[in-house]
Amino acid sequence: MKSLDAFMYGPKDLRLEEVEVAQLKPTQILVKLHASGICGSDVECYLGHSKEGRYDLGPYTPGHEWCGEVVAVGSDVISLKVGDRVTGECANSCNRCDICKEGINNSYCTNWNEVGFMPSAPGGMGEYLIGEEQFCYKIPDNMTYVEGALVEPCSVAYYSIYGRDGFVSRTDDCVIFGAGAIGLFAATICKAAGAKVIVVEPIEFRRKMAEEIVGVDLTIDPFNEDVEKVVFANTGGQGASLIVECTGSDQGVAATVDIAKAHGRIRFIGHSIGRKIPIEIGKAIWKGLNLQGSAGQPWFFTKTIKFMSRVKDDIDFTKFITGYYKLADIQQAFDMAIEHKDKAVKVMITMNEEE
Repeated sequence: MKSLDAFMYGPKDLRLEEVEVAQLKPTQILVKLHASGICGSDVECYLGHSKEGRYDLGPYTPGHEWCGEVVAVGSDVISLKVGDRVTGECANSCNRCDICKEGINNSYCTNWNEVGFMPSAPGGMGEYLIGEEQFCYKIPDNMTYVEGALVEPCSVAYYSIYGRDGFVSRTDDCVIFGAGAIGLFAATICKAAGAKVIVVEPIEFRRKMAEEIVGVDLTIDPFNEDVEKVVFANTGGQGASLIVECTGSDQGVAATVDIAKAHGRIRFIGHSIGRKIPIEIGKAIWKGLNLQGSAGQPWFFTKTIKFMSRVKDDIDFTKFITGYYKLADIQQAFDMAIEHKDKAVKVMITMNEEE
């Protein structure tokens, strides 16, 4: 059987090629793909700004935000069946290395397959995908394929807030840096908990999405407003009790300790690896702050799917999607995601006419 898949050969070298679908191993499933989102990390790999995409090992199929229908299962598969609608985790850990044996986040596995970033783990930007049963999850009947493709970015935000004994409650004053897809999901999660939510975002289009779709309490333009002054003015002079940094920018990372309340919790999601960022770390000491990095979403897909299913009547997650493209038009989809950040948040590739 043939599959038309996208391949990343190198910076700005994205090609569609027809390939033979591999034979299923006993623990694998074959998925007919329906939707795959373009993540900011896909864009960074395409531009050559990130080494996460391993085209140095050979061309690979991108796409770690995907959803589709199971059309075949391996002989040892027990939890999924043909006809199930599924999505899957990006970090496929080995479950054998010392990190895995200690139960540490599978994103830190020393022998992993990262779906959508490596030749050994083809992603969802194609017609078919072979997934490992243990990293794939059913979506409920009230969720569409497109919503299923949003589970991965939502789970990154959900894990950053609730993972490793994290929490958010009605008593929190939350500040979210960035209103891209993950920032919008983080804001949604905090609002669902009844917290006060402030979003810091320089792009007006994205600020309006946070206000109109999520219903955040306040947005701040960091290029034209003093973030620290505005935050303290809107938190009773105390500062933010929970901060989720989704941009990875020097300014966003540095500002977290400035705007934090005493005993505040700071969660870093935005990618900033490869450079050092000046930050007044003394404030973390004298405010007693909890600073925590967060990568991936280990064991949080089930929780995230349940959350999205239960709140979908109150918020339409598909409104975070600002463009739909067919697989044949994948280059235009990447161009939109790269060149039009003023009007693009989540760009979605669909593989069937009905989507």
